[in-house]
Amino acid sequence: MPPNKDDRIPGARFSMSLNGDNRIVDCRHGLVLFLGRGPPHHLLVWDPVAREQRHLFLPPELDQLSFFNAAVLRPTRGHFQVALIAFAGITRFSACLYSSETGIWGNINSLELESHILPLEGAGTLIGNSLCWLLRVLPHYAILEFDLDTQSLAVAELPALEGDQELRIIPAEDGRLGFIHVSQFHAQLWKRKPDSDGLAVWVLDRAIEFEELRSTYKGDSITLVGFAEESNAVLALTVSGVFMVYLQSVEFKKISNVRSNFTYYPFACCYAAGNSQAFTTSQCYT
Repeated sequence: MPPNKDDRIPGARFSMSLNGDNRIVDCRHGLVLFLGRGPPHHLLVWDPVAREQRHLFLPPELDQLSFFNAAVLRPTRGHFQVALIAFAGITRFSACLYSSETGIWGNINSLELESHILPLEGAGTLIGNSLCWLLRVLPHYAILEFDLDTQSLAVAELPALEGDQELRIIPAEDGRLGFIHVSQFHAQLWKRKPDSDGLAVWVLDRAIEFEELRSTYKGDSITLVGFAEESNAVLALTVSGVFMVYLQSVEFKKISNVRSNFTYYPFACCYAAGNSQAFTTSQCYT
């Protein structure tokens, strides 16, 4: 929260009446994205600071499909984009991009896989200029990438991993695509990089231990329930509540006493404090 109480965004600004047909699917760049059931399905882009809402109907070609995921981002001030991912069968994904500058959806691109896939239920992660989702390609895991420049889809299969399958997509320290694998209180950070032949391969970047977090409560493991892009921190569920763990310093702080396995969508925004030129950041978790 902002350092001065007078600069804080009133909590009522984050209050919103929603019917039971809407579910949150993403938060990024001060925007919150909801998906409404249908057909016709719709998306709601909400800016709680500016108190603005924008309703979007899905492309008719995709509206009849049974499962969707989406992500929102604000590449420039006053302009936002929404990436829509549609589960178009047991081996097929379709995707398209909405731009508030043009007010229309772009071309629909599809990707057919050889293996059966499970629907994307988690939040996406912005890596460079691609939105990425963790994907279960039976019997393994993979990452679905949606390139915002070419609006194309690609899949990167993850390496075989031992132990608990607690995974989250994160950016590597050099900005490349990466992921974190947590088993009990031991974490491995992986990244994808070209090998000597120019082929993209997964390499272990570094390992970290959450021993200090382990000593704060009784339990033998943690569950990853979110990732805060702006802070480069994972959200870890324990029997004592939810902790925000900063990957660079491995410092942590408790953000919730809730012990249920919900998905958390970290919200962060920057705004001008009064008439000054300083910017502050506010965060909340849903």
